[in-house]
Amino acid sequence: MIADLHPAIRHLLFSRGLIPSDEVDVRFERPTKEWLDSLVRPTINLYLFDIEENTDLRQTNMPVMRGSGGATYRMPPRRFDLRYMVTAFTTVADDEYLLIYRALATLLRYPTLPPSALAAAMAVIAGREGSGAEQARFAALADAGERTTSRDLRSAVASAELGSSTRAAMLALLDDPPITARIATGDEGPRLLEVWNTLEQAPRPSLLYIMTIPVDLDLAIDTPLVLTRMLRIRQRTEAGGSAEHMRIGGVVRDQHGTPLEGVVVGIEGGAIETVTNNEGRYALSHVPVGKVTLRVTRPDGSVRIIPVETPSDTYDISLD
Repeated sequence: MIADLHPAIRHLLFSRGLIPSDEVDVRFERPTKEWLDSLVRPTINLYLFDIEENTDLRQTNMPVMRGSGGATYRMPPRRFDLRYMVTAFTTVADDEYLLIYRALATLLRYPTLPPSALAAAMAVIAGREGSGAEQARFAALADAGERTTSRDLRSAVASAELGSSTRAAMLALLDDPPITARIATGDEGPRLLEVWNTLEQAPRPSLLYIMTIPVDLDLAIDTPLVLTRMLRIRQRTEAGGSAEHMRIGGVVRDQHGTPLEGVVVGIEGGAIETVTNNEGRYALSHVPVGKVTLRVTRPDGSVRIIPVETPSDTYDISLD
């Protein structure tokens, strides 16, 4: 659920905030010094630093679902607040203020995510299953903007040729109670200055953005968990010393957050490379510890050179 929300927020900022996606990145990373040094263009970052139940919204009554066989009682969903620190990063101070203000104005306007933004998230979910046709269908609903309605989404999900877990992930975005969002006031939750201190970074102008999501206590978990993988290897050298290498992995996505299949990821100047699968995932072994340059080649032959540092918090790649 949490990761599925991120393409929706990214789409909201780009489409409703009129932020040019070919000039600005929207990321969801921990803003460490190493990550900041890796940025190559202006970036709006939403760092999820806290998750806490919203006890004010807790329900004690159990909803009743009536059918021909009688009544079924369900546990009411619990509501959890996801707290994001929203920050703009650029090399020009005026551009940084411009970006954070545009993010503020956009996020304030939408206490719930609009259907077109949810459609963008559903396109990514469909892409994970490898259904190009369904992915294109939901992407078209995302591109339709304000013309797309919740009814359109429910109809598209109902008729989509998708697996049960994929369909459930989409319906979770449309469930009742709805996902809500707000810009928090200064007395809500931890102070952002404390977050910056924990990150050992100089504070920057930031917003506290809170999304409240329902967690279904009757949810059946039947999908295996797949994480970004990292394995550290120490190898003896001919001189008798040792050189550290790592196995790294992540996801390659386009500017809309859609995973990309068939992208070749390798170390610049080296022979080791790999190809992303239908979920956009890649894994590289024997990667040296320290500063590394990755060569990322799309199926159309276009190349992007990306500097990374190992170890790092993430090895996900976003392409223009």
